[in-house]
Amino acid sequence: MSINIVVGAGHHDRRFAPVSVQLPQSFSSGRLTRADGEVLACQVEGDELSFLVDRLDVDQTGRYVFEPNAESGISGRGVKFKPSASSSTIDVRIGSRLFTTYHYGKDLPRPYFYPVHGPHGVCVTRAFPMEQVEGETQDHIHHRSLLVVYGDVNGCDHWSEEDGFCSQATRQLTQVVDGPVYGRFTQEIDWLDREGETLMSETRTAGFWSSPDAVKLMDLTLQFHASQGPVRFGSTKEGGICSVRMATTMDGDKGGRIENSVGGVGETECWGRPAHWVDYSGMVDGKHVGVAVFDHPMNLRHPTPWHVRNYGLFSANPFGHSDYKQSQLKDGSYTIDQGDTLTFRYRLLIHKFDAAKAKVGQHYHNWVNPPAVEIE
Repeated sequence: MSINIVVGAGHHDRRFAPVSVQLPQSFSSGRLTRADGEVLACQVEGDELSFLVDRLDVDQTGRYVFEPNAESGISGRGVKFKPSASSSTIDVRIGSRLFTTYHYGKDLPRPYFYPVHGPHGVCVTRAFPMEQVEGETQDHIHHRSLLVVYGDVNGCDHWSEEDGFCSQATRQLTQVVDGPVYGRFTQEIDWLDREGETLMSETRTAGFWSSPDAVKLMDLTLQFHASQGPVRFGSTKEGGICSVRMATTMDGDKGGRIENSVGGVGETECWGRPAHWVDYSGMVDGKHVGVAVFDHPMNLRHPTPWHVRNYGLFSANPFGHSDYKQSQLKDGSYTIDQGDTLTFRYRLLIHKFDAAKAKVGQHYHNWVNPPAVEIE
């Protein structure tokens, strides 16, 4: 038994685009072969088959054959997790390389990802305060690499690490799935007030794709549950539902480049401005690399405004409108009613070169307007 699959590029060039298709029944494994005979990595989870379309040009069609339960013919690739209960960390490896480590110990103010490695193996996020690296800036101790934070949640400070700050506490890991094409883990987190009582709960899912070294893809799905009563996100720039602190040598005031989906360049044209994505690129250890964060069209107030600074801070903040001078929404606060859930989705693209050379816009469409996939 074999299954023929057709993928249509549509209006966009496709490079390493994740796709999924529903199979007629559930399988445990299989082999995927392209029309030219090349065997590709694929992953089966129930009746869903996933793989990466490595190259399709505009309006081009690709054909594939899936053989259920056959040997994959692929080894040494994929996403692999190495959890450590003793240190409360999860190492994420893509192929043979460490991509990032997730830290969520009880002694930490909030969970974070560090290091975050991009092309050439360079770390694209700042080491401080986790490590001391000569030449790095040491401002804003709370900018811990890559994390989920906000400065006013029911009046509680979930942004800084100054006196009176509030913390996040992990309850449990509920799902850990890895494989030849993708991996993901899900975590239940409580956001606490100053007395240690739960303000709200969060279901956090981090996903990773087994793409080549030049293109790293990471997905975040964040579900905020008003489990204990209404939850109000206040209108402040001090926060970012998806926040990154760039490596110091990439800072905008040190030669780095900030640009967004509407053509804005630099802090002046990107800070507080709505955009589908923002990209921050620069040099690390002699290599030209960049990080783009994509805002999903179904997110609240899409396209989101961005709290992005020349000193390396980079965050998606849909609530800080009272500080955004260009905004017509003078109060950006938002309340989740008791029992309701507010969901955000983001994709991070870590790439070579700047946004233009990396074709960041095409990768955005891979996510929000993916190739059409069907079974013949």
